[in-house]
Amino acid sequence: TAAAAYRSGSEIADRTTGQVFDYTRKRGIEHSEIVLPTEAAKRDINWARDRQQLWNAAEEAEKRKDARVAREYEVALPHELSRQQRLELVRAFSQEVANRYGNAVDFSIHAPHREGDERNHHAHILSTTRKVEAT
Repeated sequence: TAAAAYRSGSEIADRTTGQVFDYTRKRGIEHSEIVLPTEAAKRDINWARDRQQLWNAAEEAEKRKDARVAREYEVALPHELSRQQRLELVRAFSQEVANRYGNAVDFSIHAPHREGDERNHHAHILSTTRKVEAT
């Protein structure tokens, strides 16, 4: 839950611990989005598009304290691409992962850090380890 909030620059309240993770002032986030499998969209499963609901459900689905809730990918993006092309690339990759595994994919595209290499456009992609279902 905290990782999803950090990567997306949002605020998420963890229902299991009562802790609130607030990264709304995080800079450098160009775009954040949750992608669902095409099949979920056909079945009108939209609750998972809400970041707080998605990650709390992912946490609550796991019973073991050492369970893996998500897989994280950090992807370097070609600096030669435009902002829109980077978004389309990450969205297409995320959709492919969501369709292949039936899970939700939460991604954020980050601009290069001010003190770092100006070509370091990158994305943080978190995918749930479980399939997205109506419940």
